[in-house]
This record gives sequence, structure tokens and C-alpha cells, in this order.
Amino acid sequence: MAALDGQGRLNRRSFVRLVGFATGAGVLAACSPSAPAAPTQSAAVPKPTTPPAAPAATTAPAGAATSAPAAAAAPTAAAAAPTKFTEAPQLADLVKQGKLPPVEQRLPANPLVVQPIEEVGQYGGTWRGAFTGVADFHAYGRNVYEAILRWPRDPHQPIQPGLAEKWEFSPDNKQLTLTLRKGLKWSDGEPFTTDDILFWWNDIALDKSLTPSPPSEWVINDEPMKVEALSPEQVRLTFPAPNGMALRMLAFHGNQWPLNFERFGFFAPAHYLKQFHPKYNSALTDYKTFNEKADDLDPGRPSMTSWRVTSWQPGDRAIVASRNPYYWKVDPAGNQLPYIDELRVELVEDSEALNLKAVNGEIDMQFRRIDIAKYTLLQESKQRGDYRVLRWPDANGSQVALFINQTFDDADLRPIFRDLRFRQALSYAINRKRINDVCFFSLGRETNAVLIPDSPYYVSETGDEYAQFDPDKAASLLQQAGLSKGPDGVWMMSNGQPLELTIETYQTKGAVFDATELVRKDWENIGLKAVLKSSQRESFWPRALDNQVGIAVWGTDRALEPFVDPIYLLPYDNRSWFAPKVGDWYSSRGAKGEKPEADMAKALDLFDQLKGSTDDAKQVDLGKQIVKLNADNLWTMGTVGAVPSITVVKNNFRNVPENAVTDWIYMSPGNLDPSQFFYKKA
Repeated sequence: MAALDGQGRLNRRSFVRLVGFATGAGVLAACSPSAPAAPTQSAAVPKPTTPPAAPAATTAPAGAATSAPAAAAAPTAAAAAPTKFTEAPQLADLVKQGKLPPVEQRLPANPLVVQPIEEVGQYGGTWRGAFTGVADFHAYGRNVYEAILRWPRDPHQPIQPGLAEKWEFSPDNKQLTLTLRKGLKWSDGEPFTTDDILFWWNDIALDKSLTPSPPSEWVINDEPMKVEALSPEQVRLTFPAPNGMALRMLAFHGNQWPLNFERFGFFAPAHYLKQFHPKYNSALTDYKTFNEKADDLDPGRPSMTSWRVTSWQPGDRAIVASRNPYYWKVDPAGNQLPYIDELRVELVEDSEALNLKAVNGEIDMQFRRIDIAKYTLLQESKQRGDYRVLRWPDANGSQVALFINQTFDDADLRPIFRDLRFRQALSYAINRKRINDVCFFSLGRETNAVLIPDSPYYVSETGDEYAQFDPDKAASLLQQAGLSKGPDGVWMMSNGQPLELTIETYQTKGAVFDATELVRKDWENIGLKAVLKSSQRESFWPRALDNQVGIAVWGTDRALEPFVDPIYLLPYDNRSWFAPKVGDWYSSRGAKGEKPEADMAKALDLFDQLKGSTDDAKQVDLGKQIVKLNADNLWTMGTVGAVPSITVVKNNFRNVPENAVTDWIYMSPGNLDPSQFFYKKA
């Protein structure tokens, strides 16, 4: 029997024993004790649903530990903006003490009204999550997603207003005018205006010490956009030609710069950061202090998010973020959001430790790093842990994708990796059905596609291209690629040396790691010498960016809206690990890297055409051509995709939908409006 501690929690030794799986002669027997019940919807990818209409709002019962905001009738999609406002009790106390202005003075003239998913919530509580280190920043960052424009909850719906309440293109689509909400304030109470956008553009995006080249989404025909403030609330973006990606980029990259290591954004607090910028402070000779003060985890930095970091420094065991008293959103009853007082994201040793916390009910709401291999254990433990387990469709083309680096610096391996027949052989050697059955409970799609069928850019024939399990065909293709077998049955290079493949990942345990090991075994079974190398993400990521990884493993998220950040479809930048140096060339506009040839050059040309078009039908046609080029050339090799995200939610943690699509581009769960999540007292 599993050992429990004095509080009825599973200890780590029992947890590891329960979720362990047998290995023998390098072949994995299973990735979990047993499979979950068959899903009620197709495992491929259920259609996302529109958020349900909120029922009549309720108030907290007498004696509730949380404080109930004023109740409201069920909001509608076109609910009128409230005219009276209330606030969290802790903020009301600060107002009484004279430490904060009244809530009416802290909100903008037209606050964004958030429709609760279930009901108007109750104030109070600390949202508990977990992360594995600073490289796992988005365990926090995606919970506080805020941008100039916003992704909708339902990815089939249009882009929504955010910090900008409206936008308008000129008739020729070369100018975009954004109108910010009047009276927006940073978390320190200072005005948020177009000056903060100009500061980001002029002093960050165009400063080569901070940004080597202007962000590619704001460069059309090799010419950066022009940014002009028309007033404190209005800014005009001018492009040399139509920018067909502008609105999507304002939803994805329209956040406060820099989003930690991502180094993208659209605004920054000028009133705070100028003092640390060498341009404005002659005492500074470098940008070290500026980067430190601008970082999302710096407690002193003002922000526009629902919660702002109030406690974190290297060596701490948790990121703590407290409610922003100047947050610019309300519910339909006029209650200033967020409902929850505080976020606390605990630092844990690894994903196993994170999943143990989830099993024990010590995580309130999270899907990031919840391992599908723990699904059965989570289901068995949910009553004791007082949580529910949701299966959300994930916009992931492949949970385990392989990137064969065609710009790898190894003189022997580069010509082999660049040979399409070699890449085809690797693909035909993979037993995708076994990976799906063993590691993903047969819930995924066996596919080579980068995208999921719900994407408007999906090309149906790409899913099966080179995806059949055919070891004999794989061997024939290796021979056609110039390899030959040695006396020991191992494939040799033309120089007579054995071909050695190193597959690199940052995973060390769990379903993705196990699936990668199955790929390695499949390649070994046809006579290829292959090893699996695992390293910490902090080490793996920069090496892959620097072209030092021959075969990299990652998951192809972005599978719904791929061209916002098309790193898996074309050599967009050095995160395109099938050709990082070509990606460097494109992102630097030829200043470094390797110039593309043949189909890579064609794909980049098609993408430039896509970016320059505002015609939806033309964009889809161009995008599909790129998708087909990628598949035909096997730039990205898929295995099993559309595996559901396992989401753990405490039973009293409410306004979380039963069904939602998870995606990096959509900043899930940020697009679900976490500010309206709340703890309900029964």
C-alpha cells in the first residue's frame, strides 16, 4: 500500500513507485499503470466551445472565509458597462487609511468588463501553482497575460480589445491607429500612455544593444514601421505596405516587454525604466541594470497585469504576485478584478515533484507540466485531494517532434542531415502507433503534421506523409542516401565510420521522454546507432539556439495559429532547429547566419507575401503552400499529436471552463481571463 504522511498526502517514494514503469533491454513496457476511460469526444481534437453563459450570480454564504463582491444578474455578451464600482476588502482598507485613492479614481474611464464563465466571484485566496525554475517562467507568466489586444477564450472567435479599446486601419491598410483606454494606470499609480509604447519602440526595439534588429513582425519589405503618438491615448503605426499580421501580433506580442527570456513586447514603463537606460542616465555604461529592472520577475517593476510580482529573487522558493490595485478590469457588477488576492508559484526540483504536488491536492489550478502518464493516479487521488481532473484539447501538432539540423556544423553529419531520403528513412522507421498506445493511452493522433485539423492552414495529406511504419522502406532509403551496413549491422557513413545519432531533449522523465526513447529504439532496430541525451532546459535551450544540437526534440505547439510565430514551419529564427543558421539569416535580414536555398528560400518568400496581405483567403492559400513545403521536405518530423492537456483544478476553484483549447500562442490559460477565477466557499 502507498505510504501517506500524517495529512493523508502521498510521499515522493510511493509516488515514484506508483507511476514507475518497467524497462527491459531498453524497451519501455508502459508509461502509466492503466489507461483512462475512453473520451466522450474524439481524441483528435474536440471542437472548442464558446464560453457558457454565466448563470445568475451568487453571494457568499454567511461566515464565508472569502469576501463576496456585490452580486449581479447574469451578464450577457453585450452587457452595459457598470457605473458603480467596488473593490477587494484589503484595498478598501487601504483607501480608508489614505494609502490608496478611491477605486473610481484607479480605474480607467472605460474599464474592460469581463464576463464570468460561471458566476460573479468572491474576493480572497492564494492561487497555488508550481514551476521548475526560471526557465519555466511561463508557469507564472501565462497566468498574467495582458496585451494591447487579446486572444479570445474560444479560438474560433475574433481578436478582442485589451489595453486598446479600439483600432482602425486606413483604407490602404498601411496605417493602423490604436486607441488606448483613457485613464489607464500602472500598478504604481502612474499613467499608462502612448509614451510607454514610444519608449519601447525608440529605446528598446530600435536600440541594438537591447534588440539586435527590429522585431520582424514590425518590419515590412525590410523597412521598420514608424510609430507616432497622436495623443496620450492614440498611437499610429505606419507601414511601407499592408501588414497582414499586425492584429495577431498585438494579441501575441502586445504584452509588456520583455516577457522574461522571450524578449518581446509592445510597451514598457518609461517613467520607471528611463532612469536605468544609458541614453537617459550618463552614469550607466552598459545595459545590465536596465535588463534587471525591466525583467518581469523584478518586484520593483510596475506592471499592467492583474497580479504583479511582489517577492522574488534568486534563491527564493516561490514567486509571489499580489493583486494590482490599479487593475483596469471589472466584472458586470462593477467589482474590480482580480477576485483572487495572490499567486504563489512554488519552486520544485523537477516535473516529478510538481506532479506529486498535484496528486496531493497542493496545486489549485494548472496544466503546465502535468504529465499524462499520471492521469490514472490523478483520477484515483482526486477525491482525497479535493480536485477535479479535466482533459482539454491541446493545439499541439506533435507532442514529440524531431528537428534534424540541416545547418549543423559537423562536416560528416551535415550532408547526411540535408539529404531528404535520410530524413524520410528516419520517419518511416518510427512506430507511431506504439508511441500513441504506450505513452499517450491511444488518445493522440499518429501524424507527421505540424498543425491540427482545426487550423485554417491545415493540409490534410500532410498528416500521413512519410508517417507509415515501414522499416524495410527506411533501410532502402538509407542505402539510397549513400549509407552502407557494416559487418555488425550498423549503418556506416561514406568515410567508413559508423553513423552515430545523438537525440537531445531537456526532458528526463514522463510520457514525452518515454516516447523519445521509443523513437531511439526504433532507429536502433533498423541498424542506426542512436543515443538519447538529456540535459537541463537552461543548458539545452541556448545550445539548440546556437546550432550545437544535431537532432533536437520539442513539441510543436502553435498548431492553430502558426504564422504568428512560425518557427516549426519555416526557418524563422534560431528557434527553427531544423536550420537555426538560416533562421538567423532571416531574423537578422542577412546580417548573420546562412542564406536559404531552394525550398527554404521559397517558403520565406511565401511568408513575406503572407505578412504583406490583408486578404484572409490569400493568407490561407499562401500558408497552406508553406505547410506543404514543410511536410514534403520533412523539416519537422512529427510522431503523435493532439494529446489532451491534463488540467488539475481544486473543486472550490471556480470560473474555469470544463472544455478549453490550450495553446502557447493563445497564452493559455491567460486567454481564459484568470482575473475572474475565484475560490467559492460552499
